[in-house]
Amino acid sequence: MSGDVPSQKDSQEPSRLQRINAEAAAWYARFETGEADESASAYLDWLAASPDHRAAMERARATWEMFDGQSATPELVKMRRDALHRSAKTAAKRWAVFGAGPQRWAAAGIAACVLLLASAPILYQAVTGPDLPDPVIAQLQTYQTGIAETRTVTLADNSRVSLDATSQIDVVYGPEGRDITLLEGQAHFDVAHDPMRPFRVTAGDQTVIATGTAFNVEMVGDQVLVTLLEGEVVVREAGPDPAEAGPRRPGDAQAGPVLSTTLSPGQQLAAPLVATPEATAPVVDEAANLEKANAWRQGRVFLDGDSLGSAVARMNRYSRIRISVADEGLEELRISGAFNAGDTDAFIEAVEAYFEIDAHRLSASSIELRARN
Repeated sequence: MSGDVPSQKDSQEPSRLQRINAEAAAWYARFETGEADESASAYLDWLAASPDHRAAMERARATWEMFDGQSATPELVKMRRDALHRSAKTAAKRWAVFGAGPQRWAAAGIAACVLLLASAPILYQAVTGPDLPDPVIAQLQTYQTGIAETRTVTLADNSRVSLDATSQIDVVYGPEGRDITLLEGQAHFDVAHDPMRPFRVTAGDQTVIATGTAFNVEMVGDQVLVTLLEGEVVVREAGPDPAEAGPRRPGDAQAGPVLSTTLSPGQQLAAPLVATPEATAPVVDEAANLEKANAWRQGRVFLDGDSLGSAVARMNRYSRIRISVADEGLEELRISGAFNAGDTDAFIEAVEAYFEIDAHRLSASSIELRARN
């Protein structure tokens, strides 16, 4: 019998699940009061650390949504009163972990949140009866544009996505997150604020994580460009989640660190489309040219020292006349200028005027750029 009795130390420490539930409830409390707006990156780091964290946040959301119309029930009133009474005695011992950071969270409110989470199954039965709601099933939706076609779509949560020409995204919305994959081209995202379900955009081996913000993502050549206009985002290189990885066996290769960069408004990150040990590290432009990043939404192609290869790729989105670069080395030439989307002739004239390059028309729909002899 003595082996079944927890020690005094064990009885004072919450279990791992209790701790995770407590952290989730505390984050939810901070978002409800607006205190978490300045620490979005810390929240995203915590959320990405383990699938258990994401599940706990979903429990927190479900619990509070369940209580929205039941705030005056006798059961809930009594639980709040009891929680506040107990938290006054135990906050210093049990919730000291939440004192870190620029602002100290209210221990009484957190204790109340945790108590509600722990009691959610009982209250849910009392309020709604024994039948549980059907689980949310994530469904894949694909949106794409053709040559010279742009499109704006409104997603299920009222987020808006503007697609550039010759672009494609896959959208999967589930209970724990909003996941977008940019398969080709470029897109601008105006994200509806929802701290409980991160908005993730994956392009190649880079993932942009946000909760409510506005940013632009472009795949061009061998790069991914992420330009932040409003809010804050975290850009992570693809890699295994340390929280989900199993134990390493002797002889296993040591996995490298997963690169993570936080962007502020006006910054642009240029990262390799495919992350390899040989690829260059992501580079952040602290004062990005926002006019250039937004030009495509006004039907313009703005080039500012771009490689000829990237410039050609962008112009090809808007015209059925395909441009190609024949000679090795020409793609790395740098070009600047502003062109109307689809104005292939003006672009070709500029290339021939400023470089030792001739444009050879192979057919009515194909032009090849070659070094001038």
